[in-house]
Amino acid sequence: MKKRWILALVLLAALLAGGCSSGPADEAGTDLRIVSLMPSNTEILFALGLEEKIVGVTDYCNYPPALEEAKAEGRIASLGDSFNINEEALIELEPTLVILGHEGETATALIERLEELNIKTEVIVPNTIEETLESILRLGELTGTKEKAEEIVQDMRAAIDRISGAAAKLDQDRKPRVVMLLDLDGLYVAGKGTLEDELIAAAGGVNAVEVEGYNSISEEALISIDPDLILCSFPFKERILEEKTAWSNLKAVREEGIYDLNGDLINRPGPRLVQGLELLYNLFHPEGE
Repeated sequence: MKKRWILALVLLAALLAGGCSSGPADEAGTDLRIVSLMPSNTEILFALGLEEKIVGVTDYCNYPPALEEAKAEGRIASLGDSFNINEEALIELEPTLVILGHEGETATALIERLEELNIKTEVIVPNTIEETLESILRLGELTGTKEKAEEIVQDMRAAIDRISGAAAKLDQDRKPRVVMLLDLDGLYVAGKGTLEDELIAAAGGVNAVEVEGYNSISEEALISIDPDLILCSFPFKERILEEKTAWSNLKAVREEGIYDLNGDLINRPGPRLVQGLELLYNLFHPEGE
């Protein structure tokens, strides 16, 4: 009789253990080893408190500062850029989850190779504010940090609603016409339908370019637009003032409306997007209304 009770208890424990091991929560255990191949996703993982679970990132993953320290100390490996990953080095890290941040042939080939090795993959490519929030929730589900993800998203939504609500109350003639410049040499801009376009509108501005997506415009088109503000996602301001003599009559030049921004706050669909939105609102409406 005693042996039967012991056997029953062992079987019960096994069943309970099996029930607890299924689903995303299991991946948040001690065996979870994550490789993140996009800076925005890496920032989300750190915000979720998963620093100790990350084993590899891209060369361009540079935030938060704790990541740079971990890379310098060799605790997190740097594997190349998002489109040219050292696959052998990645596989040697023995990840249990690889998170990609782009689609296409290169990504598909990598996914197929990893799946052949029974390494789980996930592609997360948010292109809007809402998709950014959804990506945080998805990463929370994948890593067993759902509650933390929901907390982050709740805080972000509150900030976004506050800023966009204030912007919505402004008269149209008070909204500056803006050009978001991504590259000075090729005059690449953030056009209609981009994340930056959505942020500009939510912050109470008007994207002055007519092109769709991330595209280039001619110098003649820029001069014709004559924007109120030129926002540079890289430090182009000094070069513009020194080299672009044809722009001297632009309102943005004459009225000191050229700003070098921290592009990571605006171009990366991650937790700091709210900081970028607030930055834009304060630039567009310094009066604070």
